[in-house]
Amino acid sequence: MFHHGFGHRGHRRGLRFVILFSLNESPKNGIEIMKEIESMTKGWWRPSPGSLYPMLAKMSQEGFIRRREDGKYELTEIGKEEIEIIRQRMAMMSSFKESMRHEASSPEEILEEMEFYVDYLEDLKKNDPTKISNLTDRIKRLSERLMKVVS
Repeated sequence: MFHHGFGHRGHRRGLRFVILFSLNESPKNGIEIMKEIESMTKGWWRPSPGSLYPMLAKMSQEGFIRRREDGKYELTEIGKEEIEIIRQRMAMMSSFKESMRHEASSPEEILEEMEFYVDYLEDLKKNDPTKISNLTDRIKRLSERLMKVVS
């Protein structure tokens, strides 16, 4: 899917994504990143230090970001390239959603978009389970319907 480590699916993708975009605006320390994420999500998500700092360390090891002497993190060239790739992908998805209003999409495109939504729900469950708990029955019904499609 995404370049440079974003290819694996999982609930950490959302955190990686918002860290990149947060640091694209300006260098920040961990607390500033947490506060910005909380602000960007209108309070529904504030990553814990136990999830944020290991992710910052991992992204630093992977070359997306670096920690400056003042303790703030900044994007590397690889991180800036990743932002551009994500922007292109977001533009493609926006175009895709617009085209869905006007014409049928292929099953592959529909499944790809569904994967993005599942990633979002996984992030939500991990970071604020109360936001998803009232959706459990609907998700189970959708899961059952999808299983009927493949059986």
